[in-house]
Amino acid sequence: MGVELIVIDLDGTLIRSDLSVGERTISAIANAQKKGIRTTFATGRMVSASAKYAELLSVELPLIALNGAIVQRHNDGAPIFHRKIPQNIFKKFLPIIEKSTGAVTIVFGDEAFGWNIDDLTRERLSSWIVDIEEISPNEVGSEPTIAMVAGDEKPVRATAEKIMALEIEDIQFFLFPSIRYYPMWYFEIRAAGVDKGLGVKALREKLGLARENVLVIGDYVNDLPMFAEAGISAAVGNAHQEVLDAADYVSPLSCDQDAVGEIIENIVLKTA
Repeated sequence: MGVELIVIDLDGTLIRSDLSVGERTISAIANAQKKGIRTTFATGRMVSASAKYAELLSVELPLIALNGAIVQRHNDGAPIFHRKIPQNIFKKFLPIIEKSTGAVTIVFGDEAFGWNIDDLTRERLSSWIVDIEEISPNEVGSEPTIAMVAGDEKPVRATAEKIMALEIEDIQFFLFPSIRYYPMWYFEIRAAGVDKGLGVKALREKLGLARENVLVIGDYVNDLPMFAEAGISAAVGNAHQEVLDAADYVSPLSCDQDAVGEIIENIVLKTA
């Protein structure tokens, strides 16, 4: 059997630089769905931050959100998969982020809480982490899905170095500059083993699909783990070099030129 499930990264892949989705891509996804080929997203965004794109493209499957930590439909509240940071592990690094001067965001499923968040940072995070409720550090709950510190490089890096020095085995962390809002930096903490590949695996097993029946499309290094959970991997033309090198198929087009539409037309619709 051919492709039965298409999993698409959002930012830099499906979504153009102006945060829109091109007509060629919309049409290609709709035509694939008419042939019974299901579509969903794998994104670093919260579920609710991805919902408008799910509605635009009539995506009814659960979304793989927060880089694989949760798999949940955008229109109901029951995740089919959710890997949290265990309470005892969260307590080990919570005192450090409590004292951080960066903007701290703690996400529980599809709800976000935080402190030290000014209006500019809230606006910049809004396409990724939405409706952040301002709380004091002593009000934060236990077992979050992810924790994140954002802001200028110096305070973000200082927080990251203190947490990394704890050498906690049951978490993984990612320190990186913002592509869209540089010189802003992010430090993200997830449970060990959480990545987009884990989310794709959870979804395809729920659907009873083999790897060979899955097409994944991405642009950045956080998309690489889901390549291992697919029969075919594709990259948009503007992808990171590691992704271009790893992909089975590379579109000649960028995300701004409807690369996803071109990929689906050539890999799926010509053979479906």
